[in-house]
Amino acid sequence: MTKIRMPGRKTDPVLIAGLIILALAMLLIPQPASADLTSSPDTYVTISCDVPGQIIEAGETAKFSLDVHNYGQENNKKMWFESFDAARYNWDVRFMDGDTDINMIALPKNGEKTVTLEIETNSDTPTGQYSVRLHIGDGWYWVYVTISKTHTGEKGTLLLSVVDKDGEKVKGAQVSVLAPGDRSVVDSVMSTADGKVSTDIVQGQYTLLVTKAGYKDIEKKDIRIKGGITTDAGTVMLEKEMYAAEITVQSPVIATSVGENPKYQVSVHNIGKSDDTYKLGVQGVPGGWYVRYRESGAGSADISEIFIKSGEEEELEVEAIPPYGIDVGDYNFSLVLDSSQESYTENLTAKIKGSYDLRVYAEQYSYPVNKGDALEFNLTLTNAGSAGALTNVMVTVTAPDGWNAEITPETIAGIPAGENAGVKVRIVPPGNIVASEYKITVKVSSDQTEKSDDFRVDVHEQSLVAVFGIGILVLIGCGVFYMFRKYNRR
Repeated sequence: MTKIRMPGRKTDPVLIAGLIILALAMLLIPQPASADLTSSPDTYVTISCDVPGQIIEAGETAKFSLDVHNYGQENNKKMWFESFDAARYNWDVRFMDGDTDINMIALPKNGEKTVTLEIETNSDTPTGQYSVRLHIGDGWYWVYVTISKTHTGEKGTLLLSVVDKDGEKVKGAQVSVLAPGDRSVVDSVMSTADGKVSTDIVQGQYTLLVTKAGYKDIEKKDIRIKGGITTDAGTVMLEKEMYAAEITVQSPVIATSVGENPKYQVSVHNIGKSDDTYKLGVQGVPGGWYVRYRESGAGSADISEIFIKSGEEEELEVEAIPPYGIDVGDYNFSLVLDSSQESYTENLTAKIKGSYDLRVYAEQYSYPVNKGDALEFNLTLTNAGSAGALTNVMVTVTAPDGWNAEITPETIAGIPAGENAGVKVRIVPPGNIVASEYKITVKVSSDQTEKSDDFRVDVHEQSLVAVFGIGILVLIGCGVFYMFRKYNRR
């Protein structure tokens, strides 16, 4: 054994041992072959590949088509691989014969076969070139994978299609993504009208639980999601239950004013395999209320049950009738539909709100006035509603052309419920107007509601003008009488 000496130092046995171990490791650990030595020379099994190097993104799968030739005796050839990179980044390396995962092949003497080596990388693999040495019998070969882009920290996209046994798309199926082990829900999404599901999920391996009312639950296990990669989990086929229904309420919360009845539109879809009869009931109805079912568009007759064939759908109207003098507030109750095997409950809410009622009063609705004189009268505005104050109350008058109209005050900040407010209306007709009856309109508006009312104004001639006219007529009459007397004529 040759001794290793360092200038000016004694021989260190530990150093010598380390160098020996390093030399042995270099001999034992497989290294990438040089450009002129990429496969096994002088063996009975030769391996060749047209494309031994591929460029992919992290998370994608590189596939190498291997041509294997056996020059030795017929026997089974074991298959395995060596790669420090694959172990470090947790790659999945496998030999495939079509869709079959294999680890051994049998070749006759001078026989040939093509197998595929698949290298499935992880999304967090850094960019760079990596090598894998594969073995088939006593033959070996180097292949290379270059990662052009990494997806470290990115989410992956899950795709799934949901159909029934007839191949029809299933809308509204809930797809829950379950974590391994504790089966906690990582994500949950509903299938669209075309039965498709698409969602972004953190990289990992999951179980998919697909559920929908009226269908049997189904699981799809070992779904591997990679960051930055779209994973198509294929198609899930749901099987219908024998008895099942889908209940849909168009608007489960309805707001109405006092004196009005909330009406709910309910759809009952028999999605089971068999025809069924559904008993229609309610529970939790507030005191004094009455709830009834009616078929939509079928008159006013109340119904207590309905028969629906498999696959068909019926539209119902549910009317909730509150008692007289109901208070403002929210009232809750539930619809209960009992089928042959299941009971379905839908919670409803009736929001009863107060009404706004603005009323306008005057002492009379017809007022006399002379030409050119001013007419004044008072209006009383009453908030007769129960919903609250009327705010920003404004009063305007519409009168014929040439008239002057004034309102005092023009604006009132608010009128509380049950209270009154007064305004004064002053109008002046023009002096040359023809004596007659005219209409004026008073409009009262607020932020919540408005009210209009009409009044009549009877315009007369001035009283002096009438006296003057009568005097002239008397003078004319006296003159005529005098002339007849003077000339003795009739």
